[in-house]
Amino acid sequence: MPNLRHPSSPSEVDEFCKALGGDSPIHSVLVANNGMAAVKFMRSIRIWALETFGTEKAILLVAMATPEDLRINAEHIRIADQFIEVPGGTNNNNYANVQLIVEVSTIHHLEFWKFLHNCV
Repeated sequence: MPNLRHPSSPSEVDEFCKALGGDSPIHSVLVANNGMAAVKFMRSIRIWALETFGTEKAILLVAMATPEDLRINAEHIRIADQFIEVPGGTNNNNYANVQLIVEVSTIHHLEFWKFLHNCV
């Protein structure tokens, strides 16, 4: 598994969260999807980050990538900051595998999962 880098401006994200009354800033997101849905999501986050923080790289976007995605150089992998390789095959092996998504998020300390976990 790759060594994940830190997002470019955590203090700005922290300040933004605190200004809105939050206490759990999100610095990174695991994109547990592929194809157009993943691309649209990542582009939306990039636009929001640019408008909000002045840089599109304020939030680290980490894509899940199957061997099939890597073989075709899928767009969601190209536009992500980093990727984590997951098993290939049908979606129940990867993008629809909640246990795998939780494990990947936990292992790599991706705050978005912690945020969702605290809300459930």
